[in-house]
This record gives sequence, C-alpha cells and structure tokens, in this order.
Amino acid sequence: MNRFDLAAKEWDSKSRRVNIAKSAVSKIKEIIDTKGMDILDYGCGTGLISFGLSEDAKSVVGMDSSEGMLDVFDKKAKDLGFENVSSKVHDANRDDFKPEQFDLIAVSMTLHHIKESGIFIQKCNKALKKGGFLCINDLYSEDGTFHDKGNEGVEHFGFCDKEMKSLYEKSGFDMLFLEEVFSVEKRGR
Repeated sequence: MNRFDLAAKEWDSKSRRVNIAKSAVSKIKEIIDTKGMDILDYGCGTGLISFGLSEDAKSVVGMDSSEGMLDVFDKKAKDLGFENVSSKVHDANRDDFKPEQFDLIAVSMTLHHIKESGIFIQKCNKALKKGGFLCINDLYSEDGTFHDKGNEGVEHFGFCDKEMKSLYEKSGFDMLFLEEVFSVEKRGR
C-alpha cells in the first residue's frame, strides 16, 4: 500500500482538495464544451474531477495508480448512479494509452508525481483524438513544502510557466492558455 491507498477514504474530507478540483472543473468548462466528449481524468484519485466533468460527457474514464483511490472512486460512481463513469488502474511511468481515444484529458495535481513528465505528455498527445485537449492543473514551482506529510512520490516541486510551455510544445501541442486557477496559502511549519 502506498500513501494514496491509505489516504483514499479520507481524501474528500480536505476542503483544499475539493476546492482545487472545483476550480479546475470550472476552468475547463469555461473554456471547453465537454458535451458528448470521451474524457480521461488522469490521476483521478477519488473522482473529484471525473464526476465534475461527467454531466455532459459521453464517457469519463478515471485512471490512477492507487487501487485504494479507485476503490473509493468506484463506490462513489455506484452510489451516485454515474453510468458514464468508469475507472482503470494505470501507471504513467510504465503503461501506454490506446491511441486516439479521448477528446479531453484532464490531469489535476498529478503531473508533479510523474517522473518523466515530458514522456507522459507525449503519451497523452497520442491518446487524444484529432482536435483534442490536454488540460493540466498542477503546482507552480515551489520549495517542497506543499505536501504536509513529506515528499514521498513527489518527482517535481511544481513547474514554472516556461517549463510547462516547453513540455507542451515539445509534445506537439499548441498552448491555448496558461494561468493560475487556484491559490493555496501555506501557513508556517
């Protein structure tokens, strides 16, 4: 079991996590009409993004490497009656995606946990249908203090605008916008 498996049952009880997800969903819906789309929520956790995007979507697949998170995700989908939502275990560093299967890939607060972030973004590009969108919501560069319980599994302490733009461009994407959608103020340790 990893720390995400252990944290899964209490994950949604942290208002900061819920608010980050709501902000990401709101921004995606402001910019992209998700009606009828096949969507991938990568690093889906308990499904905060997945369920937020599922209303108008044709389908939403939540992928995560944490089976504990996906157990909570699946229970929520069943309990809430979401029939267009499913989940799948996936390891970003090892596994590939099927080509051209999604109209939109949302990656929220996950990229900083992926060792080879550039390779992952290239995999996303191949998994998107022509004209598809990749929406990444992640940390701006920080000093390593964002995670209250240590940095196990953290591969990057965020990304500056220049790094993110470079990751997109090297992977064949056109950057449509880059902006802060949510801000967290850290208290002293």
